[in-house]
Amino acid sequence: MMMEHTSCYILHHRDYLESSLILEIFSREYGRISLIAKGAKRNKKKQGLNYNLYQEYLMKWVNKSELGVLIDTELATIMTSMSPNEIMTGFYMNEIILRLLHKHEPHPELFDTYNTTIKELSNNNTDQVLIRYFEKKLLQSLGYGMIFDLDLNTGKEIVAENKYYYKLDFGPTSNSDDNKSVIPISGKTLIDLGNETLTDIKNKNEAKILLRSLLNQYLGEKPLASRKLYQEYIKQKQTV
Repeated sequence: MMMEHTSCYILHHRDYLESSLILEIFSREYGRISLIAKGAKRNKKKQGLNYNLYQEYLMKWVNKSELGVLIDTELATIMTSMSPNEIMTGFYMNEIILRLLHKHEPHPELFDTYNTTIKELSNNNTDQVLIRYFEKKLLQSLGYGMIFDLDLNTGKEIVAENKYYYKLDFGPTSNSDDNKSVIPISGKTLIDLGNETLTDIKNKNEAKILLRSLLNQYLGEKPLASRKLYQEYIKQKQTV
């Protein structure tokens, strides 16, 4: 079955035989796909393509069981270069997509968020709220129904000035019940995260802790390579 040109990003690539590549792509219309790019290493100079990460492409392929065959690739946009910090942020996004999304399941809204985030990173926007909103969209794509506006203990609307506890298997509540699987969080953080209007450091940090805790339920015990790489990068910067 032939898939016509559609917007895609390459999440990961690896060598295949002498001249080809295996591409793990994220497409808007078809979700995660594995493709073989035959002769990619031999032809990339002639085609002017480097199969870079964080570059939007229009790709056309033929589906053949689990591994499709890439037929044609075009640049969708010309991306500017990214700093090492921005590249590692993109690496984190790619890794959790690869870890958590099933193949051949389209997630167009998540793709659009990914696309917007990558373009913001390439424009030197390093505000970490970009990643928080991407993590939120990813959780929603996984079917996790996040609640930001309702205290599930009282049934009342979340109040910005109040303190809450987000139960990872339930939602926000004003009663902690001494449950270890709760994340203390302010009402303002819940409201701003839901509305995507996070601004101050305290709320950004609370949102980070909540979203990472929720994601860890899906990621399991295997550590993320991107987090380890980022920690090593920070240590290296501190010693320079």
